[in-house]
Amino acid sequence: MLKGKEDLEKLNKSNLFFRLLTSVAFVPFFLAIFDYGSYPFLFLILGIIGIMAYEFFYLLREKNLQPYLKAGVIASVVLGFIMYYSSALFTYFLITLLIMFVTVGELRRKDKGKSIIYMSSTTFGVIYTGWLGGHMLLVRQFSETNLYSGILIYLPFLMIWMADTGAFFLGSLFGRHKIIPQISPSKSYEGLVGGMLFSFLSGLGFMKLWAPFLSVIDILFLSLIAVIAGLCGDLVESAMKRDANIKDISSFLPGHGGVLDRFDSILFALPLFYYYFVFFLKGRIS
Repeated sequence: MLKGKEDLEKLNKSNLFFRLLTSVAFVPFFLAIFDYGSYPFLFLILGIIGIMAYEFFYLLREKNLQPYLKAGVIASVVLGFIMYYSSALFTYFLITLLIMFVTVGELRRKDKGKSIIYMSSTTFGVIYTGWLGGHMLLVRQFSETNLYSGILIYLPFLMIWMADTGAFFLGSLFGRHKIIPQISPSKSYEGLVGGMLFSFLSGLGFMKLWAPFLSVIDILFLSLIAVIAGLCGDLVESAMKRDANIKDISSFLPGHGGVLDRFDSILFALPLFYYYFVFFLKGRIS
């Protein structure tokens, strides 16, 4: 039986194999649904949001906390549904109801010692998974309503995932200077440079082949968003897992540690892609 370092290396190789296998199977299906759009796309994203919300509240349960799991998951999915239809009024209404529900619900709880934690963590979980995750729907809506921009739906995912890929491979080969080792021992400045390189080159190729309305400056700024915001999203999720003292939130995606682990970079970076598109590209492509 292998022990120590050999065990760790064997586990890492196994995780890498399942990670690649899952990516090969999942990514084409994911992008095909994105291309098709309509209700299959909506239900896919709502399913992803629902699973992420459940995983987040499961994380809190591992901390021996008792958030409003069912209400939190439902509110996250409904929030994504409302964002799909771009309804600001119903968004305000849902958030208002959520705050009232979790605060009034605390009046009935016997354990009054952690009321603030339960209320805050439930509300944060909905915003973290439902609101940030719902921007995947907003990006698709933007792509559908602006001339020549339908192809843009692929750009954020390409650049963010290539940033992850570049950071992983170059960090594994050359990573010596760690960013925040107490949170994520594997994240290095060398990996950050690799992520920037991979993201920029993939974005540049995308621009040349399918999006001539973009500029090199656009790709540079979007690469910075993909790398820096994506890294922050990854580190935030790692910090939460470390706080809960667990390595993988779930085994829903083998080798990835769960759906939330796969989309942690997306949750932070993709909303900024969306606002970049709205503020800086809409006038050029509408």
